Formats: sequence, C-alpha cells, structure tokens
Amino acid sequence: MRIGILTPSIYMDATRYKDRIFAPGDLARALVAGLVKKGHDVTWFSAPENPRGSTLVPGDRTLLERDLRIRVFQDISPEIQDKMSLYGTKMYYELDLVARAYREAKEKKLDCIHNFHSFGYFAHFFQEITHVPTLYTLHDPIPTENMLERWLFDQFPTHQYISISNSQRGQLGDHFIDTVYNGIDPTKFPFDATGGNGLIAVGRMVAVKGHDIAIQAARAARVPLSFATWMSDSVKNSSFYKEKIEPFVDGKDIKVNSLMQGADLISAYQHAKALLFPIQWEEPFGLVMIEAMSCGTPVIAFNRGSVAEIVKDGVTGFVVDPSKGVEGLVEAIKRIGEIDRAACRKHVEEKFTIEKMVEGYENVYKKVLGKK
Repeated sequence: MRIGILTPSIYMDATRYKDRIFAPGDLARALVAGLVKKGHDVTWFSAPENPRGSTLVPGDRTLLERDLRIRVFQDISPEIQDKMSLYGTKMYYELDLVARAYREAKEKKLDCIHNFHSFGYFAHFFQEITHVPTLYTLHDPIPTENMLERWLFDQFPTHQYISISNSQRGQLGDHFIDTVYNGIDPTKFPFDATGGNGLIAVGRMVAVKGHDIAIQAARAARVPLSFATWMSDSVKNSSFYKEKIEPFVDGKDIKVNSLMQGADLISAYQHAKALLFPIQWEEPFGLVMIEAMSCGTPVIAFNRGSVAEIVKDGVTGFVVDPSKGVEGLVEAIKRIGEIDRAACRKHVEEKFTIEKMVEGYENVYKKVLGKK
C-alpha cells in the first residue's frame, strides 16, 4: 500500500524542540519504520529528520528557523504576543504540510492518509474537499461539548477515527473504525528482575496526573518517591506545583527530576518497586505504564480511562478504585511484593510492542481500502 503518514507539528523538529514532550512523535517514528519494514510505500509528512526508509516531505523550514511574530492587533496585547506567535507558527506549519499531503494524494501518489496528529484539525477540511481516504488517530480524550475539537466531531460526522483504547471512545463510538494500542520496543526498556525500594511517578507536572496524590500515598506508606517530569518556568510558577508539590520536595524522600530521558529514565524504571499512576482524568492510554512494565516494574493506578485495559489487576500491578483514594494506593504499595516482575515484561511483549501496533494499523488501512 502507498500510505501517507501525517504528523504536521513543529514539535516533531527534534533539533529546536528537543526538550518538548510530544508523545505522538516517537510513536509516529516507530510506525513509519515498521510499515517500511513490512514492504509498504510510505510518504511521511513531518519535520525534517531521519526518514526511516520512507519518502520524507518536510514543511517550510522558515517556520522552524525564524522567530516570526504575529502582528499586535487591538485584541492581542504585547504581553501575549510570544504565545500567539508560537501558535500562529504551529498553525501555518501544519496547514502547509497538510496541503502538501493532500496535493500528493490528488496526484494519485497515495492510497490513503493517516493523520497521526490527534483531532486532525485542518486535514478534515481537505478531506471533505478531496474525498481522499483519511484516518485519524486520536491521542487525546474525547472533547467535551464546550470544546472547539468537539465542533470538528459534529461538523464531520463521517470521518473515521482510530482509538488508542476502547475506553477512549466514550459515547462517541460511532466515530471510530477500530482500536489500535500504542506500542514500544521492549529492547529499549530492558527487563530488571530485582527492582528497588522506591516508587516512581512519570509524566507532566499537572493536576490531572495526580502527582500530589502520589506524594500523599508515598508518605503514608513511608516509601521514597521520585518524579520524572518536565519542569519549565511555567510549571515552576504554577499554583499546582507551588502549593501541592514543592512543599514536600526534600531531595531525599520526595525528588523531582526534570527531563529525565534515555538511560536515566530506564534506570529509574528498573530500580523502582512500582510506578504510581493515580490519574485524575480519563487517560486515553498512558505510555509510561507499558514502559515501566517492560522494565519489570508493576503499576499501581486508579481505575480511570485505559488503565484496566493496560494493567492486569493482581498480575502486572494493581488497579485501584478511585473512591478508595490514598488508602487504596497505600494498600497496593504494601502488596506490591506479590507481583512477579517477569509477568509484567511478558504482558508487554505479548500485547504492547511496536510490531503489534504496526500490524493493527496495517489491518485498518486494508479495511478502509477494501483490501483483504
């Protein structure tokens, strides 16, 4: 098949935005390489980088290399010009790449386009005009009725999404053609049979990740806790961090590590007794759970969103009823020795590998194009 993979985000530029967390990025890279390996003709519309065997079509470099500014109008104050300029750049870069993708599709160079940029935004309008077969992987929760993204769902009711968990679909299941779980390369997250004595929490330092709840549970269980997160100035100055996190960070029992990546993050996973994941929202997937389990580290998480689809309760960790709160987490921490770390690794190898993910998307493409 001739497949166009569309990731039209400036955050795919690993040179300028290497410190940005953009979860779809590595997944897209793995998908492109996996599809090429299976013999498909892949055109990748993304920021300039290693094409991984595909034909790479980059966006306009001017938008990546120059700090173009948005004009200050009556309703845009100089104080917010920086953020408005960033989002204006993001918008134009995405629009440019989407136009390139659909131009190639109209020239019969592609069989379908897979938008790997969540809601799809501009692609919906191009699809409606060109009628090019298009799929959208949704990386975020279903938008609520007061969100602009919900307008997209309502405006284009026949456009087909791929969910990354069944729970993600909510009450809008008729918009989805299939579910394909995210995958990782287990060799990049090596197994460690021993583990350690402390807990780890990984993810953005925002309230929905429940990091403040993790601190309460760790302190109540008298077990040290380390965070792997991204600490920007805006995070440090946020009321959530200042009020709920910082007062408890002592560098001993509670540690915060910013931009922990690569070997450092893997080591942190391997030497933790459990990953704490007390999320306060309907997490659509949660890659950190499979990364931890690949290293042999069990997961203790609230039963929200995709958690019950990813963690096998009592086998690869504990799925805790949110109504049990901190007490439920503490009870799970005390029982974590019951979990076989090898079972965690096996679970990932059987269900959440890149190969499984690529095979899942390949089957969706065949379904859409009517091929058997």
